[in-house]
Amino acid sequence: MKASRHFCNWMLMAACVAGATGMVGGAAHAAQIYKSEYRVSLYGLTIARASFSTNVSDSRAYEVNGKLMSSGLGSLFDDTSGTLDAKGQYSEAGPVPGSYVVKYKHGKRNKTTTIAFANGNVTSTVNVPPIKKKSNWVELKPDDLKSVADPLSGVMVAADSLDQICSKTLHMYDGQTRIDLKLSPESKPQPFATDGFKGDAITCSAKFVPISGYQSGRKAIEYLKNSSRISMTFASLGKSGIYSPVQAKIGTQIGTVSVYATRFEKTQ
Repeated sequence: MKASRHFCNWMLMAACVAGATGMVGGAAHAAQIYKSEYRVSLYGLTIARASFSTNVSDSRAYEVNGKLMSSGLGSLFDDTSGTLDAKGQYSEAGPVPGSYVVKYKHGKRNKTTTIAFANGNVTSTVNVPPIKKKSNWVELKPDDLKSVADPLSGVMVAADSLDQICSKTLHMYDGQTRIDLKLSPESKPQPFATDGFKGDAITCSAKFVPISGYQSGRKAIEYLKNSSRISMTFASLGKSGIYSPVQAKIGTQIGTVSVYATRFEKTQ
């Protein structure tokens, strides 16, 4: 089934969006540990589950370790599993990534992507196996890899209040494709609750803008760019000033993929 080939991409994207939630407390100055779990669903049926452990040191360095695996409906199409690891440092302006590694197995295929950063700029990218560039490929330019973040750190938003979040543009790079997510207001702040968290959250619409590192004209990209409806609900733990998604919905050609934080709590 053609649609099944896209399951891995949607699940990884969804997990990246959700996994950053565990980092919201990082602006504090004491060592902290967070545990979080997420459900990824399609048509209301679970297709994947993800779990993350986040450590924030007293020097404001963060490290996120995540696991993802297909579940329920997703297991009927493809056996997918993966790990995601991100490291960086918090600054007054928000997270500054240092490294990002994603490894996943999709059926019998294995892929690893490693990205290194310095001062907010990409210094190296290694993909195993290498990316196969097809016709109409939009090449990455040097400036495209400046002032960007990985998909985990990239959805962390530094703001003084919830009302400021939906005016932001998020600049992200996943090791192949450079995109912008342009946020815009969708609703006023509303209560949000899940296991370990209760507080206010705000939902933003997100416009997917491909910059480079992709095949122009590819149906999946064109759909995300021109037809997809993407929303992201942001919340913050305490008074950290760092907001991240606790819920997301991503419109794809095979339906809307939803991500929901079923657990988010500080364990230390």
